Amino acid sequence: MYMLSLNLGYESSNLGHLLGVREFMYRFGYRTSAGTWVISTIDQQLLTIAGFIGLGSAAIATGILSDFLGRRKTILLGCLLCFGGIFLQFFARSIMMLFGGKILSGLGYGLGHSIGPVFVAEIAPVRFRGVCLAIINVTITLGQWCNALAIYFCQNLSSDLAWRIPVVTQILFPSVLLLIGIPFLPESPSWLVFNGKIDEAAKSLRVFNGGDYDTDRAIQILQTALEEAKQSEETKARWIETIRGSNRRRTLLSCMGFACQQLIGASFMAGYVSYFFVLAGVSNPFGMGQMVYSFELLGNMCSWPLIERVGRRRILLSGMIFMTTTLLITGCVSLIKGPAALKATVSLMTIWAFVYQMTAGAVVFAIAGETPSPRLRQKTFALNVTTANTLSTVVQLVLPYLINTDKANLGGKVAFVFFGPSVPCCIYLYFCLPEMKGRNVAEIEEMYQKNLPARKFEGYKCEVTKIESKYNKELEA
Repeated sequence: MYMLSLNLGYESSNLGHLLGVREFMYRFGYRTSAGTWVISTIDQQLLTIAGFIGLGSAAIATGILSDFLGRRKTILLGCLLCFGGIFLQFFARSIMMLFGGKILSGLGYGLGHSIGPVFVAEIAPVRFRGVCLAIINVTITLGQWCNALAIYFCQNLSSDLAWRIPVVTQILFPSVLLLIGIPFLPESPSWLVFNGKIDEAAKSLRVFNGGDYDTDRAIQILQTALEEAKQSEETKARWIETIRGSNRRRTLLSCMGFACQQLIGASFMAGYVSYFFVLAGVSNPFGMGQMVYSFELLGNMCSWPLIERVGRRRILLSGMIFMTTTLLITGCVSLIKGPAALKATVSLMTIWAFVYQMTAGAVVFAIAGETPSPRLRQKTFALNVTTANTLSTVVQLVLPYLINTDKANLGGKVAFVFFGPSVPCCIYLYFCLPEMKGRNVAEIEEMYQKNLPARKFEGYKCEVTKIESKYNKELEA
């Protein structure tokens, strides 16, 4: 289930890493008057836009395909599209071939990424739901690290294999999913209940939770949430319903989580950190990139025991405030020239990356999976991905102008650019982010239907719990 998220992390960071590979520059770049090889800013932007087209199209298509075909068949389609995109990039001899390959790959891993958090939110037990959703970000980070490792081991090859091998290596992820995962993956129980296939939903729940699992109770909770959705006229799950009534608030909160990731600098750290180290004159920039990714992975793993104990709100808000402060300090340090300032900048970026993965990187997936109405979850998450993809593309289109040596050449001062929007993000989260730790789907539905203020979510006693109490008493009798 997590394989296409691995593919997303790998492919999304590939361009930023390849920009530091000599043979890639020779194939697709040009030599400047200073004697250095670069990829033109226009070509960089073209390849960035390819990812935007693929991932953005997949986000919208997933909302339609998964409701019609089901989650499992949509994931299968994503694997097949990944194969086509990867091979087209591998055999590329021009920027336009890379452009086409990235669009196909974006469609493939985009389908998987758009449906993955929805699927996990639907099948994970309540007590493990936050951790299971946070693992999605672990797989994205691991994919980025795998890409950095592939680049690291191939960078000194004296042929096109220096960049072709890192491109084709990612075929491992959809292959594993297609050969090992798909044949044994049941359909989503929620999708089956919403489509009236109760017996099949019970079988699917037993596969995910064991033969002794109380499927009757789980199905009753899903049906209760569905009935509340019916009362809000959501049964047709139309796109317009995502911005009507209580769903407007839920959609905005889901999208703002991913927006905060991009506005605080996630795309820069994910895709351009090694290239930034190259431009900054760091010795062994790819080795330094490995260190940053190892800290990111460690940070994400640190979120696992915290997300169900501390809660989503406290982790995300405290992390955003810390990272905003770190950005300001990093920008100020970068105003100083010299080796000591460069080391301090690299250290601050590494700390920022660790905290990001422990807080915003992990928790946002839990929030995005839990917040939407069950009936609109896939469509809402499609809007989440579209928001993140749009902002990520804007950031990556602008970054070459900010950090390239023949452009603004800001260096570490680029931190000031991300510090500005991160401040209003912190303010929004403080007033609008509720705590949903430990709540089942019916409880979350009730609290949003009653339009509770964010500060009252944590201690609120839901009416729907009476249904469960009554059900338990009936079983005891």
